[in-house]
Amino acid sequence: MHRLRPHSRGFTLLLGALTTLASFATDMGLPVLAPMADSLGVPAGRAALSLSVFMAGFALGPLVFGPVSDHVGRRRVLLTGVAMFTVFGGFAAFTRSLGGLLSWRFLMGTGAGGCSVLVVATVRDLSTGIEARVKQSYVNLAAGIAPIIAPTLGVAVATLGGWRAIYGFLAIGGAVLLSVATLRLGESLPRRPEGSFDVQRALAGYARVLRHRVSVGYILVVALNFDCLFAYVSGSSLILIGVLGVSQRMYGVLFAATAAGLMVGALTNARLSRAGVSHARLITWGQGLILGTALVLLALTFAGAVTVWLLVPLAVIGFIGQGMVRPNAVQGALEPLPEIAGVASAVLSALQMIVGALSSAIVAEWFDGHSPFAVTAMMAITASLSVLVYAMMVRPAERGVPAMPHPERA
Repeated sequence: MHRLRPHSRGFTLLLGALTTLASFATDMGLPVLAPMADSLGVPAGRAALSLSVFMAGFALGPLVFGPVSDHVGRRRVLLTGVAMFTVFGGFAAFTRSLGGLLSWRFLMGTGAGGCSVLVVATVRDLSTGIEARVKQSYVNLAAGIAPIIAPTLGVAVATLGGWRAIYGFLAIGGAVLLSVATLRLGESLPRRPEGSFDVQRALAGYARVLRHRVSVGYILVVALNFDCLFAYVSGSSLILIGVLGVSQRMYGVLFAATAAGLMVGALTNARLSRAGVSHARLITWGQGLILGTALVLLALTFAGAVTVWLLVPLAVIGFIGQGMVRPNAVQGALEPLPEIAGVASAVLSALQMIVGALSSAIVAEWFDGHSPFAVTAMMAITASLSVLVYAMMVRPAERGVPAMPHPERA
Protein backbone atom coordinates (compact mmCIF):
# COMPACT_ATOMS: atom_id res chain seq x y z
CA MET A 1 0.00 0.00 0.00
CA HIS A 2 1.33 3.44 -0.94
CA ARG A 3 2.37 5.95 1.72
CA LEU A 4 0.24 9.05 2.10
CA ARG A 5 1.63 12.13 0.38
CA PRO A 6 2.72 14.75 2.95
CA HIS A 7 0.54 17.48 1.43
CA SER A 8 -2.59 15.32 1.06
CA ARG A 9 -5.74 15.71 3.13
CA GLY A 10 -5.46 12.10 4.27
CA PHE A 11 -2.01 12.76 5.72
CA THR A 12 -3.24 15.81 7.65
CA LEU A 13 -6.31 13.88 8.84
CA LEU A 14 -4.12 11.04 10.11
CA LEU A 15 -1.88 13.46 12.02
CA GLY A 16 -4.94 15.16 13.47
CA ALA A 17 -6.37 11.79 14.56
CA LEU A 18 -3.11 10.88 16.30
CA THR A 19 -3.28 14.09 18.36
CA THR A 20 -6.78 13.18 19.63
CA LEU A 21 -5.60 10.21 21.67
CA ALA A 22 -5.03 12.29 24.80
CA SER A 23 -8.35 14.12 24.58
CA PHE A 24 -10.35 10.92 24.16
CA ALA A 25 -8.41 9.19 26.95
CA THR A 26 -9.13 12.01 29.42
CA ASP A 27 -12.55 13.37 28.41
CA MET A 28 -14.34 10.05 27.75
CA GLY A 29 -13.75 8.95 31.33
CA LEU A 30 -14.93 12.14 33.03
CA PRO A 31 -18.63 11.14 33.30
CA VAL A 32 -17.87 7.68 34.80
CA LEU A 33 -15.36 8.46 37.54
CA ALA A 34 -17.90 7.66 40.28
CA PRO A 35 -18.96 4.24 38.86
CA MET A 36 -15.30 3.38 38.31
CA ALA A 37 -14.52 4.25 41.94
CA ASP A 38 -17.40 2.06 43.15
CA SER A 39 -16.22 -0.84 40.99
CA LEU A 40 -12.66 -0.64 42.34
CA GLY A 41 -13.79 -0.01 45.92
CA VAL A 42 -12.09 3.35 46.36
CA PRO A 43 -13.30 6.92 47.08
CA ALA A 44 -14.23 9.03 44.05
CA GLY A 45 -11.38 11.42 44.81
CA ARG A 46 -8.85 8.58 44.51
CA ALA A 47 -10.33 7.53 41.17
CA ALA A 48 -9.73 11.06 39.87
CA LEU A 49 -6.00 10.33 40.19
CA SER A 50 -6.37 8.42 36.93
CA LEU A 51 -6.50 11.81 35.21
CA SER A 52 -3.48 13.17 37.07
CA VAL A 53 -1.23 10.20 36.30
CA PHE A 54 -2.25 10.26 32.65
CA MET A 55 -1.25 13.92 32.40
CA ALA A 56 2.03 13.15 34.20
CA GLY A 57 2.81 10.47 31.61
CA PHE A 58 1.78 12.84 28.85
CA ALA A 59 4.30 15.39 30.14
CA LEU A 60 7.11 12.81 30.49
CA GLY A 61 6.65 11.05 27.15
CA PRO A 62 7.76 13.94 24.92
CA LEU A 63 10.96 14.47 26.93
CA VAL A 64 12.05 10.94 26.00
CA PHE A 65 10.42 10.45 22.60
CA GLY A 66 11.43 13.86 21.20
CA PRO A 67 15.24 13.55 21.35
CA VAL A 68 15.15 9.85 20.41
CA SER A 69 13.13 10.71 17.29
CA ASP A 70 15.70 13.34 16.28
CA HIS A 71 18.22 10.52 16.08
CA VAL A 72 16.38 7.40 14.86
CA GLY A 73 13.54 9.04 12.91
CA ARG A 74 9.92 9.97 13.63
CA ARG A 75 8.05 6.96 12.26
CA ARG A 76 9.39 4.19 14.49
CA VAL A 77 9.11 6.28 17.64
CA LEU A 78 5.59 7.46 16.80
CA LEU A 79 4.44 3.89 16.15
CA THR A 80 5.92 2.90 19.52
CA GLY A 81 3.85 5.61 21.20
CA VAL A 82 0.62 4.47 19.54
CA ALA A 83 1.40 0.86 20.44
CA MET A 84 1.93 1.82 24.10
CA PHE A 85 -1.39 3.65 24.17
CA THR A 86 -3.16 0.66 22.62
CA VAL A 87 -1.62 -2.14 24.70
CA PHE A 88 -1.84 -0.42 28.07
CA GLY A 89 -5.37 0.78 27.29
CA GLY A 90 -6.29 -2.88 26.85
CA PHE A 91 -4.64 -3.73 30.18
CA ALA A 92 -6.59 -0.92 31.90
CA ALA A 93 -9.87 -2.45 30.70
CA PHE A 94 -9.18 -5.62 32.71
CA THR A 95 -7.45 -4.22 35.79
CA ARG A 96 -8.83 -5.17 39.19
CA SER A 97 -7.17 -2.53 41.38
CA LEU A 98 -6.67 1.21 41.46
CA GLY A 99 -2.90 0.75 41.57
CA GLY A 100 -2.98 -1.28 38.38
CA LEU A 101 -5.24 1.25 36.68
CA LEU A 102 -2.96 4.14 37.63
CA SER A 103 0.08 2.29 36.25
CA TRP A 104 -1.58 1.56 32.93
CA ARG A 105 -2.95 5.11 32.69
CA PHE A 106 0.52 6.56 33.25
CA LEU A 107 1.94 4.42 30.45
CA MET A 108 -0.99 5.29 28.18
CA GLY A 109 -0.25 8.96 28.81
CA THR A 110 3.42 8.45 28.01
CA GLY A 111 2.51 6.91 24.65
CA ALA A 112 -0.04 9.63 23.88
CA GLY A 113 2.48 12.34 24.79
CA GLY A 114 5.00 10.79 22.43
CA CYS A 115 2.43 10.81 19.61
CA SER A 116 1.58 14.45 20.22
CA VAL A 117 5.18 15.67 20.13
CA LEU A 118 6.00 13.64 17.02
CA VAL A 119 3.02 14.97 15.07
CA VAL A 120 4.29 18.51 15.64
CA ALA A 121 7.86 17.53 14.72
CA THR A 122 6.64 15.72 11.58
CA VAL A 123 4.90 18.86 10.34
CA ARG A 124 8.10 20.81 10.93
CA ASP A 125 10.14 18.21 9.02
CA LEU A 126 7.96 18.44 5.94
CA SER A 127 6.90 22.09 5.81
CA THR A 128 8.15 25.56 6.61
CA GLY A 129 6.74 29.07 6.72
CA ILE A 130 3.14 29.61 5.64
CA GLU A 131 2.60 26.01 4.57
CA ALA A 132 3.65 24.70 7.98
CA ARG A 133 1.37 27.15 9.80
CA VAL A 134 -1.56 26.15 7.64
CA LYS A 135 -0.92 22.45 8.27
CA GLN A 136 -0.52 23.04 12.01
CA SER A 137 -3.89 24.83 11.88
CA TYR A 138 -5.60 21.91 10.17
CA VAL A 139 -4.07 19.41 12.59
CA ASN A 140 -5.43 21.54 15.46
CA LEU A 141 -8.78 21.72 13.67
CA ALA A 142 -9.01 17.94 13.54
CA ALA A 143 -7.85 17.62 17.14
CA GLY A 144 -10.45 20.18 18.28
CA ILE A 145 -13.26 17.78 17.49
CA ALA A 146 -12.28 15.37 20.28
CA PRO A 147 -13.15 17.54 23.33
CA ILE A 148 -16.56 18.24 21.79
CA ILE A 149 -17.65 14.63 21.30
CA ALA A 150 -15.55 12.70 23.84
CA PRO A 151 -17.71 13.18 27.00
CA THR A 152 -20.93 12.24 25.18
CA LEU A 153 -19.21 9.30 23.50
CA GLY A 154 -17.91 8.16 26.88
CA VAL A 155 -21.42 8.11 28.33
CA ALA A 156 -22.72 6.13 25.31
CA VAL A 157 -19.93 3.54 25.51
CA ALA A 158 -20.28 3.21 29.30
CA THR A 159 -24.03 2.69 28.93
CA LEU A 160 -23.32 -0.32 26.76
CA GLY A 161 -20.48 -1.90 28.75
CA GLY A 162 -19.58 0.11 31.84
CA TRP A 163 -16.39 2.08 32.47
CA ARG A 164 -14.19 -0.82 31.34
CA ALA A 165 -15.73 -0.61 27.88
CA ILE A 166 -14.29 2.90 27.54
CA TYR A 167 -10.76 1.55 27.86
CA GLY A 168 -11.62 -1.24 25.45
CA PHE A 169 -12.89 1.36 23.00
CA LEU A 170 -9.68 3.39 23.40
CA ALA A 171 -7.56 0.30 22.81
CA ILE A 172 -9.50 -0.58 19.67
CA GLY A 173 -9.22 2.99 18.41
CA GLY A 174 -5.48 2.94 19.10
CA ALA A 175 -5.13 -0.37 17.22
CA VAL A 176 -6.91 1.08 14.19
CA LEU A 177 -4.65 4.14 14.16
CA LEU A 178 -1.58 1.95 14.65
CA SER A 179 -2.56 -0.17 11.64
CA VAL A 180 -3.21 2.85 9.43
CA ALA A 181 -0.03 4.63 10.51
CA THR A 182 2.05 1.47 9.96
CA LEU A 183 0.74 1.07 6.43
CA ARG A 184 0.40 4.67 5.27
CA LEU A 185 2.77 6.91 7.26
CA GLY A 186 6.28 7.38 5.91
CA GLU A 187 9.42 8.72 7.55
CA SER A 188 9.58 12.51 7.64
CA LEU A 189 13.08 13.12 8.99
CA PRO A 190 15.28 13.76 5.92
CA ARG A 191 18.67 13.23 7.58
CA ARG A 192 19.67 11.51 10.80
CA PRO A 193 22.75 12.16 12.95
CA GLU A 194 25.59 9.68 12.69
CA GLY A 195 26.68 7.56 15.64
CA SER A 196 24.68 6.05 18.49
CA PHE A 197 22.14 7.93 20.57
CA ASP A 198 23.34 9.14 23.95
CA VAL A 199 21.83 11.11 26.81
CA GLN A 200 24.53 13.78 26.72
CA ARG A 201 23.59 14.69 23.15
CA ALA A 202 19.93 14.90 24.15
CA LEU A 203 20.74 17.18 27.10
CA ALA A 204 22.81 19.37 24.80
CA GLY A 205 19.78 19.67 22.53
CA TYR A 206 17.61 20.78 25.43
CA ALA A 207 20.20 23.37 26.44
CA ARG A 208 20.32 24.68 22.89
CA VAL A 209 16.54 25.12 22.78
CA LEU A 210 16.49 26.94 26.11
CA ARG A 211 19.21 29.33 24.93
CA HIS A 212 17.38 30.25 21.72
CA ARG A 213 15.36 33.38 22.47
CA VAL A 214 12.89 33.03 19.62
CA SER A 215 12.22 29.34 20.25
CA VAL A 216 11.94 29.57 24.03
CA GLY A 217 9.86 32.75 23.73
CA TYR A 218 7.31 31.02 21.51
CA ILE A 219 7.31 28.02 23.85
CA LEU A 220 6.41 30.34 26.73
CA VAL A 221 3.64 31.93 24.62
CA VAL A 222 2.17 28.48 23.90
CA ALA A 223 2.45 27.40 27.54
CA LEU A 224 0.93 30.56 29.01
CA ASN A 225 -1.96 30.54 26.56
CA PHE A 226 -2.57 26.87 27.34
CA ASP A 227 -2.50 27.85 31.02
CA CYS A 228 -5.23 30.39 30.30
CA LEU A 229 -7.29 27.87 28.34
CA PHE A 230 -6.87 25.12 30.95
CA ALA A 231 -7.88 27.46 33.76
CA TYR A 232 -11.27 27.76 32.06
CA VAL A 233 -11.49 24.05 31.18
CA SER A 234 -10.65 22.86 34.69
CA GLY A 235 -12.92 25.40 36.38
CA SER A 236 -15.81 25.56 33.93
CA SER A 237 -17.92 22.94 35.72
CA LEU A 238 -17.28 24.65 39.08
CA ILE A 239 -18.62 27.93 37.71
CA LEU A 240 -21.37 26.81 35.35
CA ILE A 241 -22.82 24.05 37.55
CA GLY A 242 -21.72 25.06 41.05
CA VAL A 243 -22.07 28.86 40.85
CA LEU A 244 -24.44 29.59 37.96
CA GLY A 245 -26.63 26.52 38.42
CA VAL A 246 -26.81 24.99 34.94
CA SER A 247 -27.70 21.31 34.59
CA GLN A 248 -25.10 18.66 33.76
CA ARG A 249 -26.71 18.12 30.35
CA MET A 250 -26.65 21.84 29.56
CA TYR A 251 -23.05 22.00 30.78
CA GLY A 252 -22.08 19.44 28.14
CA VAL A 253 -23.71 21.57 25.44
CA LEU A 254 -22.03 24.76 26.64
CA PHE A 255 -18.64 23.06 26.92
CA ALA A 256 -18.96 21.75 23.37
CA ALA A 257 -19.85 25.23 22.11
CA THR A 258 -16.79 26.67 23.83
CA ALA A 259 -14.49 23.98 22.43
CA ALA A 260 -15.87 24.70 18.96
CA GLY A 261 -14.21 28.12 19.26
CA LEU A 262 -10.84 26.39 18.93
CA MET A 263 -11.92 24.88 15.62
CA VAL A 264 -13.19 28.22 14.32
CA GLY A 265 -9.92 29.89 15.30
CA ALA A 266 -7.80 27.19 13.64
CA LEU A 267 -9.84 27.35 10.43
CA THR A 268 -9.68 31.16 10.43
CA ASN A 269 -5.93 31.05 10.91
CA ALA A 270 -5.48 28.62 8.02
CA ARG A 271 -7.59 30.75 5.67
CA LEU A 272 -5.88 34.02 6.60
CA SER A 273 -2.42 32.46 6.39
CA ARG A 274 -3.21 31.23 2.88
CA ALA A 275 -4.36 34.75 2.04
CA GLY A 276 -0.95 36.11 3.00
CA VAL A 277 -1.62 37.57 6.45
CA SER A 278 1.65 37.42 8.43
CA HIS A 279 2.07 35.15 11.42
CA ALA A 280 2.95 38.17 13.59
CA ARG A 281 -0.32 39.87 12.76
CA LEU A 282 -2.34 36.71 13.36
CA ILE A 283 -0.69 36.14 16.72
CA THR A 284 -1.32 39.77 17.68
CA TRP A 285 -5.00 39.52 16.74
CA GLY A 286 -5.37 36.20 18.57
CA GLN A 287 -3.60 37.48 21.67
CA GLY A 288 -5.89 40.51 21.63
CA LEU A 289 -8.97 38.27 21.66
CA ILE A 290 -7.59 36.12 24.48
CA LEU A 291 -6.49 39.00 26.70
CA GLY A 292 -9.52 41.17 25.93
CA THR A 293 -12.05 38.49 26.86
CA ALA A 294 -10.08 37.51 29.98
CA LEU A 295 -9.98 41.10 31.24
CA VAL A 296 -13.69 41.63 30.51
CA LEU A 297 -14.53 38.45 32.44
CA LEU A 298 -12.41 39.59 35.38
CA ALA A 299 -14.13 43.00 35.37
CA LEU A 300 -17.55 41.31 35.29
CA THR A 301 -16.45 39.15 38.22
CA PHE A 302 -15.56 42.20 40.31
CA ALA A 303 -18.89 43.75 39.33
CA GLY A 304 -20.78 40.60 40.30
CA ALA A 305 -22.29 40.51 36.81
CA VAL A 306 -21.09 37.16 35.43
CA THR A 307 -23.95 35.18 33.86
CA VAL A 308 -24.05 32.07 31.69
CA TRP A 309 -24.91 34.12 28.61
CA LEU A 310 -21.96 36.45 29.15
CA LEU A 311 -19.41 33.87 30.28
CA VAL A 312 -19.83 31.32 27.50
CA PRO A 313 -19.86 33.68 24.47
CA LEU A 314 -16.81 35.51 25.83
CA ALA A 315 -15.06 32.17 26.41
CA VAL A 316 -15.86 31.16 22.82
CA ILE A 317 -14.26 34.38 21.52
CA GLY A 318 -11.19 33.75 23.67
CA PHE A 319 -10.95 30.18 22.37
CA ILE A 320 -11.09 31.49 18.80
CA GLY A 321 -8.02 33.54 19.69
CA GLN A 322 -6.39 30.38 21.08
CA GLY A 323 -7.01 28.61 17.78
CA MET A 324 -5.28 31.46 15.93
CA VAL A 325 -2.26 31.82 18.21
CA ARG A 326 -1.29 28.20 18.83
CA PRO A 327 -0.46 27.00 15.25
CA ASN A 328 1.69 30.08 14.61
CA ALA A 329 3.45 29.95 17.98
CA VAL A 330 4.11 26.20 17.75
CA GLN A 331 5.68 26.57 14.32
CA GLY A 332 7.58 29.65 15.50
CA ALA A 333 9.14 27.57 18.28
CA LEU A 334 10.27 24.81 15.91
CA GLU A 335 11.15 26.81 12.79
CA PRO A 336 14.62 28.04 13.90
CA LEU A 337 15.82 24.56 15.01
CA PRO A 338 14.93 22.04 12.28
CA GLU A 339 17.65 19.52 13.18
CA ILE A 340 16.36 19.18 16.78
CA ALA A 341 12.67 19.78 16.17
CA GLY A 342 11.86 16.74 18.30
CA VAL A 343 13.64 18.23 21.30
CA ALA A 344 12.03 21.65 20.81
CA SER A 345 8.61 20.04 20.49
CA ALA A 346 9.28 17.99 23.63
CA VAL A 347 10.11 21.11 25.66
CA LEU A 348 6.95 22.79 24.37
CA SER A 349 4.68 19.84 25.13
CA ALA A 350 6.11 19.13 28.58
CA LEU A 351 6.03 22.76 29.68
CA GLN A 352 2.43 23.29 28.64
CA MET A 353 1.37 20.15 30.54
CA ILE A 354 3.23 21.32 33.65
CA VAL A 355 1.72 24.81 33.61
CA GLY A 356 -1.70 23.37 32.78
CA ALA A 357 -1.55 21.14 35.85
CA LEU A 358 -0.34 24.10 37.93
CA SER A 359 -3.17 26.24 36.60
CA SER A 360 -5.84 23.71 37.53
CA ALA A 361 -4.30 23.27 41.00
CA ILE A 362 -4.35 27.04 41.63
CA VAL A 363 -7.93 27.32 40.42
CA ALA A 364 -8.95 24.52 42.77
CA GLU A 365 -7.12 26.20 45.67
CA TRP A 366 -8.58 29.68 45.02
CA PHE A 367 -12.15 28.59 44.29
CA ASP A 368 -14.49 29.57 47.13
CA GLY A 369 -17.67 27.96 45.80
CA HIS A 370 -19.44 31.30 45.31
CA SER A 371 -17.52 33.32 42.71
CA PRO A 372 -15.78 32.71 39.35
CA PHE A 373 -12.82 34.80 40.54
CA ALA A 374 -10.41 31.83 40.68
CA VAL A 375 -10.93 31.10 36.98
CA THR A 376 -11.20 34.62 35.60
CA ALA A 377 -8.22 35.89 37.60
CA MET A 378 -5.99 33.02 36.42
CA MET A 379 -7.12 33.60 32.82
CA ALA A 380 -6.31 37.32 33.06
CA ILE A 381 -2.90 36.75 34.68
CA THR A 382 -1.70 34.13 32.20
CA ALA A 383 -3.08 35.99 29.16
CA SER A 384 -1.31 39.17 30.28
CA LEU A 385 1.98 37.33 30.79
CA SER A 386 1.70 35.75 27.34
CA VAL A 387 1.22 39.15 25.70
CA LEU A 388 4.23 40.54 27.59
CA VAL A 389 6.46 37.63 26.57
CA TYR A 390 5.48 37.99 22.93
CA ALA A 391 5.87 41.79 22.86
CA MET A 392 9.05 42.08 24.93
CA MET A 393 10.89 38.85 24.14
CA VAL A 394 9.74 37.18 20.94
CA ARG A 395 9.20 40.13 18.60
CA PRO A 396 12.49 41.93 19.40
CA ALA A 397 14.41 38.65 19.01
CA GLU A 398 12.54 37.71 15.84
CA ARG A 399 13.40 40.99 14.18
CA GLY A 400 17.06 40.13 14.66
CA VAL A 401 16.92 36.78 12.81
CA PRO A 402 16.51 36.10 9.08
CA ALA A 403 12.97 36.04 7.72
CA MET A 404 11.28 32.65 7.78
CA PRO A 405 11.41 30.97 4.36
CA HIS A 406 8.34 30.54 2.22
CA PRO A 407 7.58 26.98 1.18
CA GLU A 408 7.01 25.63 -2.25
CA ARG A 409 3.34 25.36 -2.94
CA ALA A 410 1.99 21.85 -3.00
